[in-house]
Amino acid sequence: MKLAWLNSPIGRVIRDVIEGGIAGAVAAVIALQLDVATPQVIAMAVITGFIAAAIAVARRKLVSTNAPPPPQ
Repeated sequence: MKLAWLNSPIGRVIRDVIEGGIAGAVAAVIALQLDVATPQVIAMAVITGFIAAAIAVARRKLVSTNAPPPPQ
């Protein structure tokens, strides 16, 4: 099965969102292991992961654009 679509723009967005969700889930598990987890902490960990994914998508978009150099 070829996964060439993962290198397409849509595939990269999907990959970033999934990676962000995984990061949030890992943060929630760590919070559970440290016994500091309340439902709010777990929700914030997941939301933080998805925010990180959105930032990664925006950063990739900005880097891929060919912006002209700033005037001097």
